[in-house]
Amino acid sequence: MCENTEIDTSEYHQLPLANLKLSGNYEKLIKRIIGINGFNNLLGERFIAETVGDIVSLEPHKFSKCQGIGKLYVETLIEFKKELPHILNKLKQEPNFVFKEDIFTSTVDDYDFETPIYRLDLSPKYQKLIKKISSVMCNVETVQDIINIDADSFSKLPTIGKSYINSLITLQKDLLPLVSTQLDSDNKEIDVEIPSQSILSKLYVNYGYLSEKEIKQLKKIEKFYDGNIDIRNVNTILTIDKIELVKQAGFGKLFTNALNDLQNKIKNELSVLPKNITDHIIKQRCLFICSDITFLEFNEIDNILIEDIEGYLWTLDEMKMDIALSRWGFNKEHEILEEFGSRYNLTRQRVQQLEKSINKNLLLNFRIQPKVLWANIREKMTEDLTALLPNLAKCFETDKLFYAFMELCCQVESGSISRIIYTKINNKAINSLFCNNTSPIAQEIIINELMSNYGYSKASSINGIKNLEKDGRIEITEQGIYPKNLSKAEAVAHALVSHPEGLPWKDIVRIVNKKAYTSTPFDETKHIGSGFSDSEYIYLCAKGTYRSLLFLDIGQFNIPVIMQHLLDHFKLHQSNTVHLHDYYYQSKGNRSEIDYFTLRHLVREYGEEYGLYFSGKSNTDNVSLDQDVKSVTQANVIIKVLNESKVAMTMQEIAERLRSKSTAHGRYYIQNLIEEGKVVRVDQMVYTTPEKAFSNMDIKSVMRIILDIMNISNIIVEADVFREYVNIELNLSYSKYIYAGLVKTQINELAWYRNGNLFSKSPIPYKSLIDMCKQLCDPELPNNQNTKIIQKSAWLTDAVATEAIHQWRWQISH
Repeated sequence: MCENTEIDTSEYHQLPLANLKLSGNYEKLIKRIIGINGFNNLLGERFIAETVGDIVSLEPHKFSKCQGIGKLYVETLIEFKKELPHILNKLKQEPNFVFKEDIFTSTVDDYDFETPIYRLDLSPKYQKLIKKISSVMCNVETVQDIINIDADSFSKLPTIGKSYINSLITLQKDLLPLVSTQLDSDNKEIDVEIPSQSILSKLYVNYGYLSEKEIKQLKKIEKFYDGNIDIRNVNTILTIDKIELVKQAGFGKLFTNALNDLQNKIKNELSVLPKNITDHIIKQRCLFICSDITFLEFNEIDNILIEDIEGYLWTLDEMKMDIALSRWGFNKEHEILEEFGSRYNLTRQRVQQLEKSINKNLLLNFRIQPKVLWANIREKMTEDLTALLPNLAKCFETDKLFYAFMELCCQVESGSISRIIYTKINNKAINSLFCNNTSPIAQEIIINELMSNYGYSKASSINGIKNLEKDGRIEITEQGIYPKNLSKAEAVAHALVSHPEGLPWKDIVRIVNKKAYTSTPFDETKHIGSGFSDSEYIYLCAKGTYRSLLFLDIGQFNIPVIMQHLLDHFKLHQSNTVHLHDYYYQSKGNRSEIDYFTLRHLVREYGEEYGLYFSGKSNTDNVSLDQDVKSVTQANVIIKVLNESKVAMTMQEIAERLRSKSTAHGRYYIQNLIEEGKVVRVDQMVYTTPEKAFSNMDIKSVMRIILDIMNISNIIVEADVFREYVNIELNLSYSKYIYAGLVKTQINELAWYRNGNLFSKSPIPYKSLIDMCKQLCDPELPNNQNTKIIQKSAWLTDAVATEAIHQWRWQISH
């Protein structure tokens, strides 16, 4: 065709620029024009270059004013506009060439791979093609499905002729540039100011603000990485290597473009967040949640949880919503798996599977992250959780269902909250306090005792005390706590704590009955003194008179010497049995002075170890020798018993295995065995061997924390400090005694010093905490000042320091 021949290009104006096959310079020009899309034309209207008609209307002098457009580009545009008719004419002569208007009935081209076929504005010819495809193929529903059809396989289907094949090829060619152009334009990363990585690492996406498609994308990436990344973390999402990902099977351009859209969406949201991110995203629902521990008002938590739960429920279909409501018991009667399954004809396993998925997704829709929620709840576990979250609690028929649901929301082990709320404290732990203290006992003292000596948390201690009151075991008043339903031996011991000199049995029972310490009163007409003989808290201090062992200082007596003197008496008189009372008066002046009833108690409790067997029945205190006794000491018996037992044993259980059946006797030997490192005290009442005590303990982790504590300074450290720090850091619940026992096993290697539960890297000038109080404290000063004094000389927890001052004051007063 002659260069001067005029060719009308108007019929080509709707032809997409992407359909043109151009030489290097012209192709470069078109890319440059598309790259500066969006400048204003002379009329102030936005210019967009997409079709041939757009290039025809582009004026060179306007183009020259765009940034980065030099003379060469303008000259190339002028030259291109001259050559355009010839280029178009040549293109039209190519086989299978079809203009866009021959395929589409409109110029709408906002199609992507997910666009349904029915949304395509196709000419009748191509509508006929789609109908044919649908009749011979299954699951062809979107633009992606059409593009994925293999033309060769399509040609082999019945009733598919050459016309259909050519039309398919043409349609695929025309669709691909449209969606690719759309995706390429959308795949630009936005450049906005976002928070630092340290902040991003604490932010997570709230699935309640993601589309189902976006959630599926994240789950697919998480599966690809085998769950080794936290795909909900914002920093993780923003730093995913898309270049590497697109090389993998199943991650095409469509997927990475969609991921890019999500990243841009996240960046846009981040750019408008205020400085106080945590507070903002909790109070105002948005795309993010934060793992930063922040403490909120519980009325806010109450409202937020209800909003988030109800918002999540509305996203579920009818059956899944029914599962959630029925299994949680949320505003609906709680059902077990079988009950729900029978209504929908589902197996127990299928209901369980659906429930697991529902519960998992619930947590993804909370604006308060489970870790943050648990920190808030744990801080207030000393209070009534149903009162703190009244609106949410009312949604459940029982408190137990409410607590179980909160455990789910906090993502903690089942029973974590219930165990604290319904803490069961062994009656013996509380009652032993009453056997050694007057009442009322301040609640703070009992809480400190349970924390320090038994390993309970403060929340468990407080709730356990409440449960004891509900069970009628104690009475809580403003003055303190009084005992109720003590055993008769415990009630007698408690009554005697207030009487250092002891009381006749009739006076004891009158006090017990008057104070109602027991569930059934004593018969005051009968002598029940003989029933006290096995008590570990009292002893017979005079005929018919009993006294608390608190007032008998066993440490002042040299027991081996006393027992040896009695053995020498047997040998001297060549007798196997003596009347202890006779011996007492015959040997006066030949031994250290001791009260007869004190001697009686010592022989009764400790004589067996020396081969001395006491019998105090029918007012006859006899002591005999057992010539056939084997050389197996009671200490050996205790070790054997503890080795054979599968669990740790109480003092009462150990005493039952001794010949004397005496708990005081058992305590004497246990204390020696503890000093020798052969027995470990697990808590205030329970004992076992070191091998069993530490078998399930991460000794290295525990000792690392203890070493850190001891390396802080050269101050004396009491074992309760170990308990406090180790339990918190390692989430354990051991008492201080087990940590003290662990350190004792390594005391030689550590080259530390020890007195009781006091540890130091230098010699300790105190025998015990009470001795420390005697040396340092001033009875004229108030307790809080004396507490500060001893805490300057030793690292003590508040609980231990308070109890030490209390015991010191008690000794002074008695």
